[in-house]
Amino acid sequence: MKSTLLTRIGILAVAQQRNGGTLPYTLSMIETLRRLPVDAYGLTIYTTVGNRNYDRLGLPVVELASTPNRAIDGLLQRDPFEAVDKVIAPVYATLLLATRRPFAFTLHDLQEKHFPEHFSLITRGWRHATNWLLTARAKQIICESSYVKTDIVRYFDVPADRIAVIPAPPVLSLSHAKLDAASGSALRAKFNLPDVYSLYPAQFWPHKNHLRLIEAFAKVANCFPKCGLVLTGQERLEYAKVMQRAHKLNIAERIFHVGHVDQTELAALYHGATIVAVPTLFESISLPIYEAFSLGIAVCASNVVALPEQVGAAGLLFNPLSPDDIAESMIRLLRSPDLRRQLIERGKDRIATLTADAYGQSLSRILDKL
Repeated sequence: MKSTLLTRIGILAVAQQRNGGTLPYTLSMIETLRRLPVDAYGLTIYTTVGNRNYDRLGLPVVELASTPNRAIDGLLQRDPFEAVDKVIAPVYATLLLATRRPFAFTLHDLQEKHFPEHFSLITRGWRHATNWLLTARAKQIICESSYVKTDIVRYFDVPADRIAVIPAPPVLSLSHAKLDAASGSALRAKFNLPDVYSLYPAQFWPHKNHLRLIEAFAKVANCFPKCGLVLTGQERLEYAKVMQRAHKLNIAERIFHVGHVDQTELAALYHGATIVAVPTLFESISLPIYEAFSLGIAVCASNVVALPEQVGAAGLLFNPLSPDDIAESMIRLLRSPDLRRQLIERGKDRIATLTADAYGQSLSRILDKL
């Protein structure tokens, strides 16, 4: 029986805009925890100094000092979570190593084991050591797909019963964004967007596979000269290479980079898109796929890692190493309104089971196990 005493929960939320999908994942977890019975939990957000992403969520926020070398944060700090009973972290963080409180954390993926070339030797070593320490000490580990759970068991010898596969729904503010024709028109005017475009919201990390998407889109543009490709993400990492490739292929004028956008603008970008293409090489799950399902946009995506498990029959799958295969899927969707409508309905059915209430019940069970 659950205690009637208020359980004080600390949420370690350190993700920022530059961290890609871990920020909306963190916001989704916080939104869901806020929906749990108020007489069961008292919630406090812990974040790093200067991180303003959590100021307006209606919860107390405590800023934690961070050392210049974050790898030793957990060794140098006194217990930063003394004021709470349990801790949950939407991402892995060395600050958890400083606490004696029972904690759960989300391990999103072990990409460095599969694509070591995307990481320096030092980063690979740091990630392995940090995850080894955290998985050994965590009472519960959360991941978003069976694929990642298998990896955690394989590389860190964690008992399977300490790992919970819990995919997170899209951020509620995305689906609840108030949009009308005027706001859609304003967004198109702001970014000079075409009437028909494919959307890929992602940071320019190598594994997001933008370069092959650009090569594929060159073939798409030959069939659909008025179609555009809309990209989000900050101008760093692979961005310069991506734009150089677009200029070389003479399609730069068809690429629309909108940078970082807020949830309202992101929702408008989805609503204006004809399709969403996700050519990523590695994901635990792809948040843009769930967002597209939720907002009613047809999807084509990579056939790797956990994505076939996520997409099922609700989207087209392609080989992300083949620009020809990527282009073929995009062209099929752009050519067939009937196919898009069919996949949109399947996507809505698939996302219908991924509700905030179901997610909240899963998180509540995790907290009870701490």
